[in-house]
Amino acid sequence: MWVAVMIAMQAGAVAGPVLPVPRRPEAPTRCPVGETGDDVVVCARSAEEDRLRPVPDYSKPLSLPKARTEIPGVGTLSGEVEQAGVGGFPSNRAMIRLKIPLGGRRRP
Repeated sequence: MWVAVMIAMQAGAVAGPVLPVPRRPEAPTRCPVGETGDDVVVCARSAEEDRLRPVPDYSKPLSLPKARTEIPGVGTLSGEVEQAGVGGFPSNRAMIRLKIPLGGRRRP
């Protein structure tokens, strides 16, 4: 019984008013008729929309800026990734490096 009620509720649900007649797609514009009627008129849609556009230049590698910042009085902090072989298997690594110059920074 509940199944019949659920089916009836789903069948009655609509998103808007019911249209009396189904919508037809818009008709394409007709070709102009020649003035004398003896002319042969050939018309078609524009082929411009079917043309291929120039392909972007993907030969240059996409590079992101380095993830690096200067820490005043200390050194440079950077985030880096690398891949290395360990026993025949690739090892992907993500590292945070802190580079401190030896001898300290020169003061002006």
